[in-house]
Amino acid sequence: MNQIDIQDAARERKDMLIIGGKTMDLGAYAKINDLSKIAEENGIDVPRLRGYRLMSEEKPLTEEEIKEEVTGTAHWIYEQMCQGIPRFSPHPRWYEHSKRTKAIMKKYLDENGDLRWNLIHGKKRKNVKFILKKWEKAIRKQYTVWNKYAGRADVLYIRARIGGGNWNSYKAEVENESWFLEKVDDYFDSTYCDIYATIKPI
Repeated sequence: MNQIDIQDAARERKDMLIIGGKTMDLGAYAKINDLSKIAEENGIDVPRLRGYRLMSEEKPLTEEEIKEEVTGTAHWIYEQMCQGIPRFSPHPRWYEHSKRTKAIMKKYLDENGDLRWNLIHGKKRKNVKFILKKWEKAIRKQYTVWNKYAGRADVLYIRARIGGGNWNSYKAEVENESWFLEKVDDYFDSTYCDIYATIKPI
């Protein structure tokens, strides 16, 4: 899992809910039955399956979309760091939801959800910058891989819950398959991952 505990903070892009805080890709999940025959014909069998997509039907994310995701995630991070105990810690022990928390958020966040940087100094400021950098790197990594295969007729996207620490149990099994191309963890919940598989062009 990422350093900040995961809470439900989804923002929708089309029918994909893997972006911005919710890890279930409903579009891919809905296509399991339709695409399972293609997967079977190509010898693809991934444990803890959560969905399929034909990459021939998908478009790359634009830089503007990625930046929007980074910004939206930053707003969520600011809220989490205001709610965490200790405040603005990269490793909060718990989260507080109270009138006091609302007052802190009102103090440190403006009406657009941006952090009032002039109020953050020293270690707290370094912590926020560290978390922002870490998350942006993870976001860009996931979507760089997506863009690499978007539009390709010979690639199947697989959503599975074998990312993060779970990958150690499945890595050899999956990576040794002839169809395996690449795997990247979900930036929000690394227990989920995106796997890309080569298939016979549809």
